[in-house]
Amino acid sequence: MGNDLTKRFKEVDTSDFPSFNIYITPLERGLWVLWVAKDKLKIKMLTAEQIALIIIDVKEISINAESITRTFNRAGDKIHTYHKNEEVYYEIMKPGKEHLATQLKDESINVYYFKPEKEYTSKKILVKNILSNLKGELKIVDPYCGERTLDILTNVKNYVVKFITRTENLKEKNKNRLLRELKDFKKENPNIEFRNYPNTDIHDRYIISSDNLVILGHSIKDLGTRETFAIILNKDTNNDIFEALVENFNRRWKQSTQI
Repeated sequence: MGNDLTKRFKEVDTSDFPSFNIYITPLERGLWVLWVAKDKLKIKMLTAEQIALIIIDVKEISINAESITRTFNRAGDKIHTYHKNEEVYYEIMKPGKEHLATQLKDESINVYYFKPEKEYTSKKILVKNILSNLKGELKIVDPYCGERTLDILTNVKNYVVKFITRTENLKEKNKNRLLRELKDFKKENPNIEFRNYPNTDIHDRYIISSDNLVILGHSIKDLGTRETFAIILNKDTNNDIFEALVENFNRRWKQSTQI
């Protein structure tokens, strides 16, 4: 079941969930996995070993089943425990979901809400309220890049931008159109470099600057088409998450090819 489980987690769309990357404790990371399993994959319960496997193989973060078991033993009503065939299984309960949601309410975290059918307004919020307040080089990961992405990026001429995407995620027609537009775009925006990532293990959308981490609920090109959010984490108070994503970005950048 292990390989099938991790495959399903790699393929599932969690853009309408808080990003896994904002959580740093075994309790919160384990609860997040249980939440996605229950609400998105219709898997009611998982063992600590299965949860650890998902975090290691899908999120590339080291963890062991023992640490999950220990923290779940103190989780109270956030989870429900089952004993089945000499195995211990865990199910996330409503207080567990509420606990994950409350972690977003922090002085070091800002959240911007994007309303559906507000594409123009969403573009203005992203450019004026978020991008214009970032500092230093921008490292962007967005597995679904489109023409509207280029339109928005024309407003970041004062930044050096490294952008990782995956063109194979697009339909052939959209992919060819993007590649044509990129030729002209790069002539006028030499500060922005696009690279194509060859593997399928990029799902989250985020922007790393020298001082903040921006986690996007949807791809840049889709902001305003559906209800979503952007979470801005301050580097100083979220340094562990920040450093982990910078390391991950740099590794993927080296593996990618210039578009």
